[in-house]
Amino acid sequence: GQALAEMTWADDIANSLAFSKTNYPTSNWEPYSQKLRLVQDAVQRGDQQTIKNEMSAWFKMLHARAHGISDVAADELFNFSLMVTPIQEYGIAVPASAGRIGDLVY
Repeated sequence: GQALAEMTWADDIANSLAFSKTNYPTSNWEPYSQKLRLVQDAVQRGDQQTIKNEMSAWFKMLHARAHGISDVAADELFNFSLMVTPIQEYGIAVPASAGRIGDLVY
C-alpha cells in the first residue's frame, strides 16, 4: 500500500546501513540501527516531528563518527542518506559541511 511507498527512502538507508555492517564489521552499528528503526516507525505513522528529530540526530552521529564507526563508512552512509532523505520536506538539520568531504576537519 501507500505506507510502503512512503517508507522507501528510510528503507534505502536501512539497506545501506546493512551494507556498511557487512563491509565494516568492527564498527559499532547498533546505535545506528536503533535510530533508523525509530525513523522507519515514524515514517509509517506519518510522525513528522520524530522524523525530523531522529534524522537530524542521525546526520550528527554520522558526521561525528559517533560510537567509533569507520570514517569511510560514515562518509558513505552520510552522503547516501543526504541523497535519499527528503530533508527540506521534514526540515531536517544537517551538519554544515555535509556533502563536502574535503572540508571536514579530522
